[in-house]
Amino acid sequence: MLFNRTLVKQDESLTYRFSADDFNLAAWRAKTDSQPLSGGRGGSQRIFVQGQWYVLRQYLRGGMMAGLLKDRYVWTGLRHCRPFLEQQAVNHAIHNGLPVPEVVAYSLKRSGLFYRAAIISRFIPNRGTLASYLFNRRLSDQQWGELGRLIKRMHDAGICHADLNANNILITENSEFYLIDFDKAELMPCYGDWAHNNIHRLLRSLKKIQLQRQMAHKPFRFQIENWRKLVSAYD
Repeated sequence: MLFNRTLVKQDESLTYRFSADDFNLAAWRAKTDSQPLSGGRGGSQRIFVQGQWYVLRQYLRGGMMAGLLKDRYVWTGLRHCRPFLEQQAVNHAIHNGLPVPEVVAYSLKRSGLFYRAAIISRFIPNRGTLASYLFNRRLSDQQWGELGRLIKRMHDAGICHADLNANNILITENSEFYLIDFDKAELMPCYGDWAHNNIHRLLRSLKKIQLQRQMAHKPFRFQIENWRKLVSAYD
């Protein structure tokens, strides 16, 4: 790959050929056929390309490194790049029958020792994330159980979702669940503490949002009994 050039990889079955311009998040934000998506670090946008909605997500750093490097990552080869590894995890999930949006393309722009990246996935029509859905509506006991069984299926497939939180679970228009954002997901050889830690990451997320909503005097339709239904179904 040449320095300061963008490499684009995509699903070869698509008739549309994505270009480097399709991964320009700032340009999409200025268009009318584009909408920002809530949750995460603000690097996601719904985009309309040749009659289809997709989700464009720019890879952005979190934590202490965000202020220093923001969207830059150390280049160690294609097979170690964030979007390449995410696509592998997504393909593994889909192969195991999990409801996960397909990755259709990604881009890598290398500059010296670093690279920037973005990824495009299929858009899933939805009623919001688990977090936003619970702002004003409740899930039934059956739905909490379905979510618990879905997470169990993901763990049975050996997938450790690196950021399993209430913003990375979609509720579709048919009230089904989809798992999104598999950045830094790992394929694990066997069960271990990682599975327990992974599911409790979701609980911490729900409690955090619940506290934030309480402090703002706003509703959040989650109770610990809901979590017990989820865990019971998972077990």
